[in-house]
Amino acid sequence: MIKDNIKIIKDFFKLVKINKKWVFLLFFGSIMAHLSSLLIPIFTSNIIYEITNNNANATYMNIGLLTITYIAYNLFWYLNYVSYSNNFKYNYKNLKEKIVEKIFSYDNEFCDKLSKGTILNTVNTDTAHLSEMIDNICEIMVVFIKVIIMILIFLKTNIYIGIIVLLLECLYLKTFDYCNIMSTKHLRGQQKYRDKLTDNLSQILNGLDEIKVFNIYDKIKNNFYIIANKWAKQYMSKRKYVNIRSSLLPFITDFGKILLYLILVSLVLNGNFEINTLILLITYFENIMKNTKSLMGYSRQIREWSISITRINNILNYSSKEQLVFGTNENDYINGMIEFENVNFSYKTKNKGNIENISFQAEPNKITALVGHSGSGKTTITNLILRKYKIDSGKILIDNEDIYKYSKNIFSTNVVGVNQLPFLFNMSIRKNLSLIDSNFKNQIEACKRVGIHEYIMSLPKGYNTILTENATNFSGGQRQLLAIARTLLSKAEIVIFDEVTSSLDSLLVEKIKNIFENLKLDHTIIIVTHKKDVMKIADKIVVLNKGKIVGQGTHKELMKNNEYYIDLQTNNYSSSHKKTENNIL
Repeated sequence: MIKDNIKIIKDFFKLVKINKKWVFLLFFGSIMAHLSSLLIPIFTSNIIYEITNNNANATYMNIGLLTITYIAYNLFWYLNYVSYSNNFKYNYKNLKEKIVEKIFSYDNEFCDKLSKGTILNTVNTDTAHLSEMIDNICEIMVVFIKVIIMILIFLKTNIYIGIIVLLLECLYLKTFDYCNIMSTKHLRGQQKYRDKLTDNLSQILNGLDEIKVFNIYDKIKNNFYIIANKWAKQYMSKRKYVNIRSSLLPFITDFGKILLYLILVSLVLNGNFEINTLILLITYFENIMKNTKSLMGYSRQIREWSISITRINNILNYSSKEQLVFGTNENDYINGMIEFENVNFSYKTKNKGNIENISFQAEPNKITALVGHSGSGKTTITNLILRKYKIDSGKILIDNEDIYKYSKNIFSTNVVGVNQLPFLFNMSIRKNLSLIDSNFKNQIEACKRVGIHEYIMSLPKGYNTILTENATNFSGGQRQLLAIARTLLSKAEIVIFDEVTSSLDSLLVEKIKNIFENLKLDHTIIIVTHKKDVMKIADKIVVLNKGKIVGQGTHKELMKNNEYYIDLQTNNYSSSHKKTENNIL
């Protein structure tokens, strides 16, 4: 037990940044409170002794000392609780910031390795556990010393009684520790399935419309219940040891107390002990067992929270050979010329979307369209431009500079993307736009440019209209226009649109086509599309098939001599693309 706890405590201090002032006060308050509690039985037994000897002055003096001890005891605990509160706030804030900063810095493969449920539970629950852990460390150290002191008092008073108490203590500790080990084992299983339940519930909430449309509630529900039953099995296994610990272990304390009473009463009746000594030792024995129970409770929590240490470290220490780092190039004079030179890339977790020997250019003030059947590598190329993954070989250049050499600030302010399902936050339209640019005039200008300003002004609260989560109170087209307006506020030179017209009606597609034409006047535009009308406005079309380029040129050029592109212009492309989308749903 001691060895395991020492290792966990070392791991904790490696992970958590502590506030020395509040930690010192936490320990000081606890030490002084526990020392005060050791004096209470002494003064209590002294009062009984002095009363039996008709010594009034000594009796009142001990009552006075007991009063002072009680006051000190409670004041020291107040100091400890105040320190605990400040330590919790400090550690909780720092741990959350540390984890969230790391999450922002990771590539997309990070989310492939750790599920959303795991990340959410770690950020919300595990950080809270570790924020409390410094108090547990304090108590386990102070209470352990306190128990040792009380056992030494027994040994000094009577060696044989002391040995009996020591043996009872060892039996209690050993049994309690075994229950702790086994309950922690099954708690790990509980947390594993809790993460899966969180993931599953998140998917249900995100896909609620599809579940209703396709009437697949029973199948989804059954999958949820299977995971819930596995969680319940781990819970019941854990409870078996919790029940032993909570209801059967007290028998050791009760048996020890009866045994001690028998021995001490015999000694008092034989004139070897005074009655006050009996009361003192019985009180100390009760305190030993009570504090041992607390000690093992702290030990159990430290064992359980070691799971939280592991989970947090899994996030903070995530490493990948593909981990992306930013460079030091601070050149902000970006024209927007993008070049792919013999680029190869394959996903580590799936086969679909891999690309091979890709070479093409996307020029400023022009629209470059990436077209091809689902899985041909279109979105992979845009993800690589956005630095979501690192290429296996070749080069991706922006203005003849490797994209991995630009600093984070320069890259993020010059390259942005809008996808098929843009995310908007549960706040007002203005606040959503202010996340990029707080200048209200710029916001209005951007919204006018994409043609959403008049609609916003027709709303009762205008730009102060609150969007529901992911703007579900707006239509798909309106969300896209807002997302494009938000993108324009970034002042980026390179804008990537990935299937933004796929679910829109013909009128909105026509509107967004006009927006593309307008935006290319001062941007490099890259679009991924399966809409034939959108392909026709592109200055350059890159045709992809199974991760390779099978043609480049304008719509007219490709229609003359590229059989694959000609096939894309038939109805087969649209229908096959819709089938793929339905299969994904």
